[in-house]
Amino acid sequence: MKLAFVLFRYFPYGGLERDMLAMAELCRQRGHDVTLYTRSWQGPRPELPVVELPVGGWTNHGRNQAFVERFQQHLAREGQPDRVVGFNKMPGLDFYYAADVCFADKVYRQRGLWYRFTPRARSYLQQEAAVFGVTSTTRILMISRPQMDVYRRHYGTPLERMQLLPPGIRRDRVLPEGDPALRARLRARYGLGEEQRLLLMVGSDFARKGLDRSIRALAALPGPWRERTVLWVAGQDEPGRFVRLARRLGVANRLRMLGGRDDVSELLWAADALLHPAYSENTGTALLEGMVAGLPVLASSVCGYAHYIDEYGLGRVLPEPVDPAALAGALVEVLSTPREHWLERQQQLVQSDVFSMTERAAGLIEGASSPC
Repeated sequence: MKLAFVLFRYFPYGGLERDMLAMAELCRQRGHDVTLYTRSWQGPRPELPVVELPVGGWTNHGRNQAFVERFQQHLAREGQPDRVVGFNKMPGLDFYYAADVCFADKVYRQRGLWYRFTPRARSYLQQEAAVFGVTSTTRILMISRPQMDVYRRHYGTPLERMQLLPPGIRRDRVLPEGDPALRARLRARYGLGEEQRLLLMVGSDFARKGLDRSIRALAALPGPWRERTVLWVAGQDEPGRFVRLARRLGVANRLRMLGGRDDVSELLWAADALLHPAYSENTGTALLEGMVAGLPVLASSVCGYAHYIDEYGLGRVLPEPVDPAALAGALVEVLSTPREHWLERQQQLVQSDVFSMTERAAGLIEGASSPC
């Protein structure tokens, strides 16, 4: 089959982008002709063909709308593929991979009346309705069970068009067995002392991921704990205001902004805990990545994958709104727990189905199974 995978913008350190490339590559391996379409591409190119369709515009939503129109014109001229698989909400999709939370829910529950009439809100609501509305025929690959209910509440989306996928954690995040010295070697490489405790955050969009909460929790740690604990952040975003916050709280020397990284697996294996106190999070792939790496994870209850933390006893889930002092207390608790405890829990998790999302999605796209 001829498949078109379409994404508004590609940058190399996003979870959505990794998921798209994994699905596209698997479909190519299965013999399909896959082309990636985007309005801009940052970073290395894959072996798959990439078609950039740059557009102008003063606003992000305006550029997105212009891209949708140009993409549709391109397909009309070059020929329609057998399947159009979208990773952003837009009209004309056969499949949509639902990595984003419901925009309508934010508009009607979290914003004032005036906001829904702004050009930005109207544009995004229109694109969302093109996927989830009752007249749409798009089949939706859901990765968050709670969001299924949210979308159906706002749009009345027929359940038969929605397929819930299992997580798709990369197996290279799993802590390797049979190498007890690995962690020591990695910590030595990163310059971590034996008594130091490394807190790690993974992901871009620092504001939404709750980096301010992590910094405030670091500052709230009891003195002896604060002095031997560092917070490292792997992700691509503007760090300025968070560095200034750390400076005001007196923990700037305990914070390290790493930028986008290709060694996330090694960072996870060297760390002592993963923090993800997000304000909004459809799933939170980083939670499971930390867990399969043998780490306790501390996350906010809004994260779609937070239930795995409770089910496998691999950290703490904090209720909203997350209190920095409570997060600091939970940190002391998990950091005081022997590492062997977390490794036992990790072994139970890796026996479950947290890896097969890509295979399930590819099967649905190529018609190997039906939605339920």
